Amino acid sequence: MIRTTLFATAALALATAASPALADTVTVKLTDLRPDAGALYISLQSEAQFMQEAAIAEKMLENPQDGTVTVTFDDVPEGRYALMVWHDIDGDGTFSMGRMGPTDGWAMIGASELRGMPSWDAQSFTLDGSATITETVLYPGDGQ
Repeated sequence: MIRTTLFATAALALATAASPALADTVTVKLTDLRPDAGALYISLQSEAQFMQEAAIAEKMLENPQDGTVTVTFDDVPEGRYALMVWHDIDGDGTFSMGRMGPTDGWAMIGASELRGMPSWDAQSFTLDGSATITETVLYPGDGQ
C-alpha cells in the first residue's frame, strides 16, 4: 500500500512538472497605420526581453496597406508580456530615435499616456486566457 501510494505520488509530481504552461492566443489590432511606410514589426516580449530585440513571439508585415492591421499570435504561454510595435517608416532597418523621441512609427500598451521612458509595469499585460489588444500606432509629428 505504501509503495503504491509513493509510486502514485511520484507519478503525479512528474506529470505536473512535465506539463507545459497553458498556451493561449493573443490578437493585436493596430490602428492609424500609415500605408506604404515600410516594414511593420510586432512582438510580444517577456520582462527579460523588454525593450530588446528578442521576443517570445514576433511577426513582420511588409508595407501594410490598410490603416488597420490585425495579427494573431497562437500558442503563447500564459504569463506577463509587453507588446512592442515598430513601423520602419524610413526603411533603414533600425528603430530610429531623434532628440525628441522615436522618428519611426511605434506602439506599445499605454503609449499615448507615456511621458518618459517606458517601464515594464506600465507597458505589460498578464495573459491568462486569450487576449485582444488594440493600440494606435504613433508617428513623429502626431503630437508625441
